[in-house]
Amino acid sequence: MGFISGVVMGLVVGVVIMAGWSRVMQRRSRKRVAKAADIKVLGSLGREDLKKLCGDNFPEWISFPQYEQVKWLNKHLSKLWPFVSQAATAVVKESVEPLLDDYRPPGIKSLKFNKFSLGNVSPKIEGIRIQNLQPGQIIMDIDFRWGGDPSIILAVDARVASLPIQLKDLQVFTVVRVVFQLSEEIPCISAVVVALLAEPEPKIQYTLKAVGGSLTAIPGLSDMIDDTVNSIVNDMLQWPHRLVVPLGVNVDTSELELKPEGKLSVTVVKATSLKNKELIGKSDPYVTLYVRPMFKVKTKVIDDNLNPEWNETFELIVEDKETQSVIFEVYDEDNLQQDKRLGVAKLAVNNIVPQTPSEITLKLMQSVDSLKIKDYRDRGSLHLKSCIIHLPRKNNWKPWSRKRKQ
Repeated sequence: MGFISGVVMGLVVGVVIMAGWSRVMQRRSRKRVAKAADIKVLGSLGREDLKKLCGDNFPEWISFPQYEQVKWLNKHLSKLWPFVSQAATAVVKESVEPLLDDYRPPGIKSLKFNKFSLGNVSPKIEGIRIQNLQPGQIIMDIDFRWGGDPSIILAVDARVASLPIQLKDLQVFTVVRVVFQLSEEIPCISAVVVALLAEPEPKIQYTLKAVGGSLTAIPGLSDMIDDTVNSIVNDMLQWPHRLVVPLGVNVDTSELELKPEGKLSVTVVKATSLKNKELIGKSDPYVTLYVRPMFKVKTKVIDDNLNPEWNETFELIVEDKETQSVIFEVYDEDNLQQDKRLGVAKLAVNNIVPQTPSEITLKLMQSVDSLKIKDYRDRGSLHLKSCIIHLPRKNNWKPWSRKRKQ
């Protein structure tokens, strides 16, 4: 009797266990099917859909599957950073300080580092993409993020005051393109090219604090430093501009350098309805224009006039007609203080039809960066003509100088 009851109980327990196991497996199967459906939907999302879900600061490997995560590299970078930081501090200071002087805005007599250290927080690499776009080259795109703790103090010497300025809360979000030019000789790399990709647009964010004083001691100082930083990044580092570093002796890097694509001839005719910045009399306007900030040209100053006429023609070098623009800045000359900016305008080179003269009217804005525009009041207009871009023939190419036509 006991044997029979034991067998029956064993069968009942076995049936219960099998039924429970079956239900568990069915539940897991349903979850897997649901997860597979979710993954399929996620895989069908485009870049813009992911941006809406993740925001602007999503890692590049999310929207571009070819970006690979490199957690192992970040671990090693955090360990190496104290040594890398110490070595890079001297290199960056030595290379950037001359640029601060070259791109120094009008009204500032001297701009240099008073203190510079990259700090203890290492950058983070969100992803890496390897490409072979040309024979003999390896192209590496690095999704670079850095919210560091650097100690950076600028010594600013202006016409009206001298003041140390501290850069705080520095954050950098960009994709760095590194191009390795291969060689048949050890170390198998003859040169390295470094640049920041224009898309997504590099973001360099920071706050400014006056050390032992106030930023108001030098009017417009924050905007001047912002313009200097943006000019250096756009003119020296943002693709198609690049830094070329040869790694050997007598290395030919001519094929890696950025070459001129054409010459832009533009005539600054006049400005109309400028806003007066003077308490007594009228503004004394002039125009600076450039494709690269390093090579600015300037019109003559028209005294006491809000509708000035210049009729001056300039020739500018164009190195990449698809991405570059001409920037026009209208200023009010002030012999005692910093020149006041009356407005800026931007003309994309790819909007100009080659070999075809045209007349263009540009509306002056507070800034060429739409995110920085806080005041949408009318600032007047700038009138141009004879905007002609000359593209060189393949077999008849001669470089030109950056001379101004009078």
